[in-house]
Amino acid sequence: MLQSITAVPNICEGRDEAFIESVQSRLAAVSGLVLLDVSMDQVRNRTIFSFAGSKEALFSGGFVLYEQALSKIDMRQHQGEYPRIGAVDVFPFVALEQSVLPRAIEWSVQFAQEVARRFSIPVYLFAESARTRIRRDIEHIREGEYEGFATKMEDPAWKPDLGPDTFPPDKGATIIGARLPIVNFKAYLTTPNEGAAQWVADMLTGPATMLPGVHFYPALDRTRNEALLNITVGNFHATPLYRILEAVKTELRRFGAGVSRVEMVGLVPQHALLESAQHYLQIFGFSLDDVLENRLDAIFGMKE
Repeated sequence: MLQSITAVPNICEGRDEAFIESVQSRLAAVSGLVLLDVSMDQVRNRTIFSFAGSKEALFSGGFVLYEQALSKIDMRQHQGEYPRIGAVDVFPFVALEQSVLPRAIEWSVQFAQEVARRFSIPVYLFAESARTRIRRDIEHIREGEYEGFATKMEDPAWKPDLGPDTFPPDKGATIIGARLPIVNFKAYLTTPNEGAAQWVADMLTGPATMLPGVHFYPALDRTRNEALLNITVGNFHATPLYRILEAVKTELRRFGAGVSRVEMVGLVPQHALLESAQHYLQIFGFSLDDVLENRLDAIFGMKE
């Protein structure tokens, strides 16, 4: 394993392929940075980058990304099927192991301080880096979205953690923090009825649903005329993917609809997929130690 901390920034541009390719090339030129994945999404008008490397490489790559995104993206013109508050909407430092989470928190705060200084934009610390409990959940920070954020910032309770107290309408604000891995995927429905997607999102959101840490964002893919759900899973160990998918299918039955396919967004932890495979294949007595690659890694020490 190259590093136990990666960065997974999201920018509010998912339709301009030439621009994303340009950013990708600039990131590839950063010494010591390894670009793991680039996931463009036209419906959400959003691109997720994933890269790894040393602290210095992650910081340098991050500054390149902010510089490029802030110079290109004008949030006053942005439209997309996903909540957002700024050009670089969120920049998570992801600790792949619980033991390195304190280090990821330290890096994220140092990086956030430098972003605020260099680019003069409001910065909110979230997840494990949050300074207040309400800011641990990114959904609380994003409430009101870009369109309502200037007014939101007038409330002293929503003063940014770092950077200016005024909202720049062209760049917006940004969210930075450290967290453990999450899973993002899209469930496409067998109906163009966006109301069906909204119903499912409403019914499955909240503590009573027994799907803790799962967020649903209904949308419509106008290029295919398909309704869909963008789904974010905060803790795939506590809430397996198969349980979420089955709950979605159950709620869709009232509309005579189902799920046509699932698309993963960005990179996915192996365990999240294997757990669902184990469920649907009805395998008993299976563990990650039974995966061939894992057994070889354990024997020959292929992982650092």
